[in-house]
Formats: sequence, structure tokens, C-alpha cells
Amino acid sequence: MHSLTVSFANSAIIRDHLLVDIDRLVRLNMEAWTGRVLLMEEAKKITFHLTVKQLMSFDPCEWTENLMKEYMLVIEGFFTIPLPIFSTTYRRAIQARGKVAEALGLVVRARRRESEKGERKNDMLAALLDEEGDGGGGLSDEEIVDFMVALLVAGYETTSTIMTLAVKFLTDTPRALAQLKDEHDEILAKKGEVETLQWDDYKSMNFTQCVVNETLRVANIISGVFRRAMRDVSIKGYTIPKGWKVFVSLRAVHMDHDHFKDARTFNPWRWQANSGSSTANVFTPFGGGPRRCPGAELARVELSVFLHHLVTQFSWVQAEQDKLVFFPTTRTQKRYPMIVQRRSEFQCSSTCKE
Repeated sequence: MHSLTVSFANSAIIRDHLLVDIDRLVRLNMEAWTGRVLLMEEAKKITFHLTVKQLMSFDPCEWTENLMKEYMLVIEGFFTIPLPIFSTTYRRAIQARGKVAEALGLVVRARRRESEKGERKNDMLAALLDEEGDGGGGLSDEEIVDFMVALLVAGYETTSTIMTLAVKFLTDTPRALAQLKDEHDEILAKKGEVETLQWDDYKSMNFTQCVVNETLRVANIISGVFRRAMRDVSIKGYTIPKGWKVFVSLRAVHMDHDHFKDARTFNPWRWQANSGSSTANVFTPFGGGPRRCPGAELARVELSVFLHHLVTQFSWVQAEQDKLVFFPTTRTQKRYPMIVQRRSEFQCSSTCKE
């Protein structure tokens, strides 16, 4: 399953197939932005639509909107007491999980019938149904639905959170925001009449990648990972016995001043002076080894495209103070409310006042 996910989220697939949809769906979701918006909620809509498109080739429609409403109830139940009698939220989440599974099951069965007729789409579901290829052939409908629900979780919550926090950190660091705007305005100027971002545009976003790295480091969306010792492990004078469970704290490493100077300060410029070689083993926002997050590059591309359209289309101010919290998950307390205005409108307004 891991290798299958990697095969649908590698650089070549993103460049040749996914980038055009990422660019289009980000712009589509931003079209209705005006006045006061809750950035976290808007970011969740974007990442949900992107994930559904990648999984099942569905564009936003009434069906996807209904699915998203039920899915949000599932997410709300993640960190509640798992006793339906005592927790209304948990009970609603369990019921919503059933509705999501039922809706996805209908899609799987319909696509299986199409597949038997020789009709095939180029998406994750097609690979899961592929009996002949290197995909998930032989999986039952229930197994496919379960895997799709898991991928929705992986591609929805984490990426939308990092989008929101990148904007928060940039808003709190005006010099970084100004440099990011300059980089993307330059990309936009070179494109002329061409609206859709190309792979070369993404690869030219050098300072953007510094912002992405620093956001991942400071925010620590995934605070750590659980592992089990396969043998006795000796480390720094201690022995971890075989079979013991270990929690590897990524946040503790990313916030270690021995690895990152002024570690609690959002400083994207630190990545300009660092080729990455000295942080190879201490910067692991996507984990590492054979279990490294298969969507790492996809998340970077989605965040970069999102930032491009945000800074080239909008000006904004924070509507009210919002606080970053890390328990039980990394997020902002108030979903980061802000007042947005189209840059063209803002520039026109400023010119008229002058």
C-alpha cells in the first residue's frame, strides 16, 4: 500500500498529471474569497477537493460537498472519548464514518463494473482495482474503502493545517512575506498570459521552499512517530530492550538549539545558507526510511501552489489574535480568521486615495 501511494504521488506523476488539477482547484476554491474568512476551514476545503480528485477523479460537486460534511464529522471524533453513550461527538463520528464508507463503496462498485468493461481512469482507485498491474489487485471492496478513508485523513488534515500555519507565520514575519510576494510576482510577470502554473514555475520557487521547510520545522504537524525495537538498541549509555515501544519525538529534535539556532524563531532564511546536508538526519517532518510519508512531495507542491495564488491574488490582515496550540493536534484555536481583499481592488483603492 505504501509503494502504491508513492507511485501516485512521485515527482513525475505530480509534474505530468496532478499539477494542473492542483493549480485549477486551488484557484477555483479561492474564487469566492471575500471579506472575513476562516483560513483553516477554507484550506480544508482545498485539500479535501484535491485528495478526492487524486483518489477518484471527482471535481467539486454536490456529491463531494455532501461527502465532505460527513467526513468533517469523522475528523471531529478522532480525539474524543470512544464511548458512544458518553460522547455525542464520538457517536456522530461513528455514524458519519458509516455514511462515508457507504458513499465510497457505491463508487468502488461502479468503478469495478467499468473496469470489467475495459474502462479505466488514471487515479488511485483505478490502481486499487487493477487485477493485472502492480496495484492492489485482489483487494475486496471493503479493504479498498478502508484504504481510501485512510488516504483522505492523510491528505486532508495535515496539509490544510500546514497551509494555515504558513500564512500565520508569514503574517507575523512581514519581511518574509514581502520577499515571498516578490518571488511570486516575478514568476507571474514572466508567465504573461499563461495562467496555469508549470513544473518549471514550481521548481523556481526557491524562497518558497525555505518558507515550506521552516513552517514544517516550527509547526511540527506530526509531533512524533511510534516504533518498536526489533533488537536491543544501545544509545547514549542506555539500552532499549527488544520489543519495547519507542516514541520518536520529531518536535524535540526540530526545536533543539544545537541543531537550529534560535529554534523557536520562524526564520526561513536559515535554509538559504543551508544546503540540507547538515540537517539530513535532524529535519524529518515526513519521517524517514521505508516508512517515510509517501505524500511528502505532493504536500510541498500543494502548499507552494496555494501560497503562489494567495500572495499574487490577495492582501489580508488578521481579523483577530489567534494562538497556536499543539494538543491534541497542531492547530490554531480560532481557525485563523482574516480579512482578505483582492490585490487588484486594494491597488485600485490605494491609487484612488492618492
